Amino acid sequence: MDEMTQVKVDVGVLKNQVDVLTRLCDKMDTIIDKLMSNQDKLVEQIYNDMEKKKADTNVDVKELHSRITTVDRSLSDKLELTERRIMDEIKGLRNQISEHNKKEDSQMQKISEWRWMVGGGIVVITFLLSLMKFDILKLLGM
Repeated sequence: MDEMTQVKVDVGVLKNQVDVLTRLCDKMDTIIDKLMSNQDKLVEQIYNDMEKKKADTNVDVKELHSRITTVDRSLSDKLELTERRIMDEIKGLRNQISEHNKKEDSQMQKISEWRWMVGGGIVVITFLLSLMKFDILKLLGM
């Protein structure tokens, strides 16, 4: 029976080892379950963070679009105002140039009239002098 006892002892040791292995496997299953749960939580957190970033990015894009639109309107208004000012200045200059040209034309016309009158007077004086007798001039002392 010695052999039988040895087999019983071996079977007992094997049962013990199987129990230890079973407990180890149970612990490993628990650890794996916890790791899987943590992994799921991490993945879920990553997706939540990604969704939040996406939402933040959409808000930022909308805000940028709004700012660009505001700046565009502001620049358009300023450009239109500047264009109006330039056009008003051009009209003012055009009016000033027109008035100046009218004054110069008037002055040139007066000078031309005066020149023709002086020229006509010289012609008349020359004609009268040609009709005069120079003897009378000698008497006058010239």
